[in-house]
Amino acid sequence: MITSKSLIEQTGISRATLNNYIGLGLVMKPEVKRIASTPGAALTTIGYFPDWTLGKIKQIQSLKQQGMSMNTICQQLNAVNTKPYSNKDPVNLEDHIAEDKKLIKNELTSNELLEKRGNKLSEKPLNLTVDKILYPAYMINYECGLIWLNEAAQQLFYENASIPERAEDRSIIPTLLDWVKNSSNEQKEALFVNHFNAVKHRLNRESLSKNIAALNPIDRKWLENCYDQALIPENLLIQDTFFYHANIGNQRVVAISFREGVLFTYIPEVEDANQLINWLSRRDSVIRTLLSQQLPVLTPLAAIVADLQNSVRICSELPPDEYFQLINEIWSTLDPIFRKYYGTYGKHTGDGMVYYFFPQPDQNYLMNAILCACEIREAMKKITHNWAIKKGWSNQLYMNIGLNEGQEWLGTFKTNTSYELVVLGETMNVCGRLSDFARLGKIWASKNLVSKLTPSERELIDYGVSRTGAEEELFVSKSYAQISTLLDKDDPRHKKLMDISSSVVTEIRAVK
Repeated sequence: MITSKSLIEQTGISRATLNNYIGLGLVMKPEVKRIASTPGAALTTIGYFPDWTLGKIKQIQSLKQQGMSMNTICQQLNAVNTKPYSNKDPVNLEDHIAEDKKLIKNELTSNELLEKRGNKLSEKPLNLTVDKILYPAYMINYECGLIWLNEAAQQLFYENASIPERAEDRSIIPTLLDWVKNSSNEQKEALFVNHFNAVKHRLNRESLSKNIAALNPIDRKWLENCYDQALIPENLLIQDTFFYHANIGNQRVVAISFREGVLFTYIPEVEDANQLINWLSRRDSVIRTLLSQQLPVLTPLAAIVADLQNSVRICSELPPDEYFQLINEIWSTLDPIFRKYYGTYGKHTGDGMVYYFFPQPDQNYLMNAILCACEIREAMKKITHNWAIKKGWSNQLYMNIGLNEGQEWLGTFKTNTSYELVVLGETMNVCGRLSDFARLGKIWASKNLVSKLTPSERELIDYGVSRTGAEEELFVSKSYAQISTLLDKDDPRHKKLMDISSSVVTEIRAVK
């Protein structure tokens, strides 16, 4: 048996590359043991590989020097050895995918993921920032849409051409196709398969087909074939592969996955990039900087504005420490719900909250906003119950919610110490006013949002408007009304809401 440390020293590869080989099935998973270097010393976690692993890695290096892509190497070597993992320690890929999805959703660091697998990265602090990445780097979402790129990437891939404004025009796929038009089919295939490896767990084939519908039939068929060849790697968070381009030579293409998308960095193979890769794995600081610098984009979105009813009165009834305890409990309870439905944090306005929902390749973002709102309402009932017991009061805690959709500009407002995602336009104004209109924890949604759901999705929703009859109030299912017809002229909110009086809305009561 040979240790991972000896394997790295004798082959000259990085630990990230070794992990990539394991994820691709080229090298079997190590047998992890905890031993003491000397009697009485602290136990250390060490990974042991079969002795033949050294020869296997040298074989991979030889094939790479011959210009063979990692995808082709995988196909060739895995065809010879169809059982890359030992029967003693089998790998359940689905379990690892589920684990990595959970880790991504919870935004655990790559250090934490690798530590779980016995391969913790160096803890040495690095004096690097996103602005100091000298190599071409860009971030895409899970529909392959461009979110961010640095100056080196803009010069290499766009030749300083302007970046399209609309989200649907920002797919990186046509740009990469043009960039590799003079490359061999093998090299082009390696590039696209590597990209699809990183997004396939979220990007289904149907969504890809819609993404590339504007391309010519030959390119569409070829890209779909690349997608079919792509493998979901064991480690979804970090991938380290190789690519050759005639203009820039051999490159290490490092892909770091986040909940919001995947960051690709092209590093010349001759460069010592281990420090950069280790720094990129420090996920929290990297993603905060990337999102603060993302390109303004005109994008479809749904939005939730939620506001705590009677917050001023509740604040006056509680000591300051208990009021902040209540607000923090609400936030800590609701934030995971927003994240569950891929909501993006907008801004914090006192005891209110704003979240955005953007198109997703594997689900309907409009339905996500509705499901999220309904789950928030149920969560607030539990918080109310807990505080009723704690304080012995009868106060009901209501989060009044407005939902709307539209196509607006998304950008960031930045200070020296923080940033805030902001959506500009009428969509947010109406959404905020619907939250003002809502009472007793109700959810009011615009007709625009509900009407854009599919018929089958609308069938799952209990929605409509209550009408006051001669003797009683009647709920008219699957109906809408103008705000002006629902307002009582004696209601002090009447004048405040007149600017959206013509808006057509419906109340969301539940999702079946």
